[in-house]
Order: sequence, then structure tokens, then C-alpha cells
Amino acid sequence: MTTNQVKEYLRKFTSANGKMRYIFLTEVAHKNVETRDGACVGKLRDLVIKDEGQYPEVTGIIVERPLGRPSWNVPWSSVVDVSRARTIITTPPNEGYPVFKHSADFLLLRDKVLDKRILDIEGFDVEVVYDIQLLLVEGRMFVVGADVGKHAFMRRLKLGRVADAIIERDETKDIIPWRYVQPLPADLTSTKGDVKLSITKDGLKDIHPADLADILEELSSDERIKLFNALDEKVAADALEETEPRVQRQILASTTSDRASEILHHLSNAQIADILAILPRDDSEEFLKLLKEDAASKVRVLLSAHDVPATALAVSSYLAFPAELEIEDAFNRFRDEARRADVTMYIYVIDEKQHLKGVVDIKELLQADPKSKLSQIMTRKIVSVKPATMRGDIESMFMKYHFRAIPVVDKSKRIVGVIREKDVFLQEE
Repeated sequence: MTTNQVKEYLRKFTSANGKMRYIFLTEVAHKNVETRDGACVGKLRDLVIKDEGQYPEVTGIIVERPLGRPSWNVPWSSVVDVSRARTIITTPPNEGYPVFKHSADFLLLRDKVLDKRILDIEGFDVEVVYDIQLLLVEGRMFVVGADVGKHAFMRRLKLGRVADAIIERDETKDIIPWRYVQPLPADLTSTKGDVKLSITKDGLKDIHPADLADILEELSSDERIKLFNALDEKVAADALEETEPRVQRQILASTTSDRASEILHHLSNAQIADILAILPRDDSEEFLKLLKEDAASKVRVLLSAHDVPATALAVSSYLAFPAELEIEDAFNRFRDEARRADVTMYIYVIDEKQHLKGVVDIKELLQADPKSKLSQIMTRKIVSVKPATMRGDIESMFMKYHFRAIPVVDKSKRIVGVIREKDVFLQEE
């Protein structure tokens, strides 16, 4: 399936109010397969795909039947719906669906791709494919990404809800768009062979899951606005950030003030400045009026110069817990607060006066004894910046230490904000 064909189906979605959703293979595998009247005929064992173009299409499903009966090969034309709860198919014909027989002609997604190593174009090991991202649109299903992240690994262990609470997904690193995956080799089996990319390992850092942004850019103006307005504010914010300037201008010009305010709320000051920089000055000022006074002031600083102080780049929503908090209590508190925080990969350990005492990586929290305290596992050698530290110096620190966030502390060692790596290295127009 080519990029243009996928975009064509998304055009149909915008014009006919069709359904579109992303789903992961492991979320539907082993779930019941039922007929329209609710009769269970077995469980979803695997998906059959046609590996053509940038986005392979699902052509059928393998249904594992109970009591030792042979599995069915159900054509996609007989599939009514696929969801996390169940897969629904049409009532089987009297003779039943065709019996599944292993053949080189059948490319089974779960059997042949899951848990395979994924190598770059030079043969270097990248990661393991823990899950497959699928796009269901207008009654057809396409393979759109390989999930190599820790979140997918935990989902495989039936710990998806825990992963949602404790791991911040970074799709720029976790999900490799399928367009970078080479055609699957003919000799690939369930026990041997590797999946290969069409880029180098170093090039992975440049991959961005910008499929939605790409689609927005190719749609007509009316279709673009209709699709954009159908997105929730968080997804809309991510898509807006990744689209090219001409599309950003057109989308913002067609967005109501209330919705624009909600969307901007999901972006950092640096991201807002990056978007507003392409607008005419009068339009930029109108959007600045939608921000809180403090945020608007910082965005104006960012718009006026590249080398700005840490205070203009920092976000104020992060996780700061007391040093004597037990790991079990810290975990519960993390689950409550992480969804509202901009920085969740680190927990900053503070005293009663907000003095920064240490840092705990979320991975360390997962591995610690539940009855131990944060003070026992925290890193005391803290890399931080001062409020007046300039952007150029902050960039150098990120390149040196490879952190994903760096705290900002004042002269009294109190934490006053946190700078995310992605807000420092915004792309120049």
C-alpha cells in the first residue's frame, strides 16, 4: 500500500465521517472471534498481510478454534470489525471457512515478525520488535509501525496499564514507521531471520512519526481542517507542531480562539514560539493573547532571539517528591501525577523548602525495593543549570550528558523548572 493510497482512504474518512483508529497487534491477538449474533467461534491467532508498498495491507485473519478443530483462514472481506474487546466476522458458510494450512504464500504478521531483531541497513542491531502498530480505516487495515519500546514490552507481559502510568511513551523512538522497513525476506520464519530497515542506525534519531502531519499537508484545505478538527487537543497539538509552515498558517487561521487556546496548552513555550514565528506579527500577537501572562512573556523572549535564558525554555510541570517517601508510595503518587506532568522520565527529589537533593530515573524506581526510600536510590550528583544559563550552553550540556531533561535551580539550590531536550533543539526554519 503506498503513502498516496493510505492518504486516499483518509480523504474518504474526512468526507464521509468514516472510522479511523490505531490499534496494536498484541491488543487483539488471542481475543475472541465472534459472529454478528455473538456466537464465539475461536480466538484471533494471527493476521495475514500482503507485503507490498510502504504500508502492507491485512488480507485475512487466522482463527484458532477450540477442541482441537483446525484453524480457519478467514478472508478480510468477511471481517466486520476488529477491536481490543473482540473481532467480529460474518456468519460462517455451511462448510465453514477455509482451513488454514502453513504455506510460503501466507505472510503471518505475529508469527513471522514479532520478537524479531530489527537491523539497520548496515546490519547493526537496533531493537526487538515487541509489537506492530496497525491503522484501521474505512473497513481496511494497514501495518504502519514497528513498536520497539519498553511500553510495548510491558504490554506483552500483560502490564499495559502499569506501563501507561509509569512510562512516558516517546513515539519518535519507540515506534519505527513501517515505511523504513524493507520488504520482509522470503526465508523469514517464526524461528529465524531478521527484519531490516532502509536507513542506518544513526539515522533513527531523525525518524519522526509524522504520518498524520504528512497526510494533513497533502489534503485539500477543507479536508485538512475537517480532519484536524476531529482530533483531540493533544493529538492536534502534536500534529500541528510537525506540519510545515504553510499548513500551520492555514490551520491556525481556521481554528477558533477557544480551540487554539486548548491546543497551545499542550505545547511548551519553545514549541509555541516555533509555531508563532512563521505567522505575521499581528496574527502572532492575537495568539499570544490566548496565553497566560507569564507564558506569553516567555514566548515573546523566545521569538525575539535564539540564545535565550533557561527560564524561557523551562516547563513548570514536573514530578518533585520528598526524599523520605517510600518507593511504594512514590509509585502510587507517580500514577496519580504523571498524566498531568510535562516531564515524567525523572523524579526530582526535594526537601521541604524545594531544595533539589537528587534525581531518580523512572527505570530505577521500577527496580527498587518497595520499602526503601527515594533518598536511598537517588543520584546525588546532579547536573543542573541556572535560570540565567543561555540556550547555547544548555545545548552543549544535553549533547555532553545525553539526558532527556535538565532541572533549573536558583542560587539557593531550589528547583524552579525543568528543560526538556526537545525544547532546546527545535528545528530552525
